[in-house]
Amino acid sequence: MKTLKDHIKRTISVTENELEHMVQLFQPMTLEKETHLIKYGQYCENYYYVESGSLRVYTMVDNLVVTNWFAFEGNFFTDLESYTYQCQAKFNIQAIENCSLLYISRNNMNALLNQYPAWGELVRKTWEQAFLRLSQIVLSVQTISAKGRYEQLFNHQDLIQKTPPRELVSLLSITDSPLTKE
Repeated sequence: MKTLKDHIKRTISVTENELEHMVQLFQPMTLEKETHLIKYGQYCENYYYVESGSLRVYTMVDNLVVTNWFAFEGNFFTDLESYTYQCQAKFNIQAIENCSLLYISRNNMNALLNQYPAWGELVRKTWEQAFLRLSQIVLSVQTISAKGRYEQLFNHQDLIQKTPPRELVSLLSITDSPLTKE
């Protein structure tokens, strides 16, 4: 829970009592490499924080695996549409290495949002960062060649070290690459 506490303190201003109350509503869980946290069609009831490890968010399109997102240490994540609207998940979420996660239920998340305006600020800042990352990905796919996207990848060594090559090229929307061959 220390990493979650540190993340909260870096992002918003809270008292120690508020911080303790916030983190006590999270539950720990572990996920082994290649294990699915959520599969397409399931319902996502929780919001997650990655204490250690990494996960990928992917979907299938015409029997092709398309990697949409990664969640690394220090990231909050969920299948937002399923979590928010209580509908079936459109994505799969799978550990790409052993993970230590913390999760909070929708009811407890709503309780924090109702009780602490600062928690709402944390959620807003988290979503802003995610939206900006997603916007950057979309813009790069729309405006940069596959070779250019591949070259930019080397600016993100943590991503390269933790992610299998075929998932990287999927994220970059490179469909014909020697890296995708087994």
